[in-house]
Amino acid sequence: RNQNIKNFKEDTIELVNLAKNAHAAFTMSDKTSGIITSTDGTTKGMCITIKGLEANDFPTSNYKDWDGYIVIEETDKLQFNYSVWVTNGKYVIDGYDSKKIESLTIDDGITSYNDDNFTNKVKTSFTGTSGDKGGTGSSDGTSLKRYEGACINEKVE
Repeated sequence: RNQNIKNFKEDTIELVNLAKNAHAAFTMSDKTSGIITSTDGTTKGMCITIKGLEANDFPTSNYKDWDGYIVIEETDKLQFNYSVWVTNGKYVIDGYDSKKIESLTIDDGITSYNDDNFTNKVKTSFTGTSGDKGGTGSSDGTSLKRYEGACINEKVE
């Protein structure tokens, strides 16, 4: 079990890296429709699903049975936060900042999969990670930066 959890965390970090690459690629091109400015105007964000990574030609064949998304939040000081909601069908990371993934355990941040469909939750809006999960928002959710826009789930033209 420990090896399975270690592999899950390593694979999740690889997905975050793919999302970082996608964000950089979209930013350097004119394909920025998926990058949304927060309602308070202080940050920009992008949400991309695992399916969206695949549709945009990022190598995800190892994760074809996975579900989830990564939210990338960029502050006005060019600092980035990466929030993760993913499952491999056995384990789940539900809304933690990517910097915390290595330290998560099965009882603290990683849970067993319960047929939850993450991508249905986030089709129209998403927020960054709350403070108790490593992000910049408050733990009660009142000061999270809010983005309105569809999560990238298909080819960006």
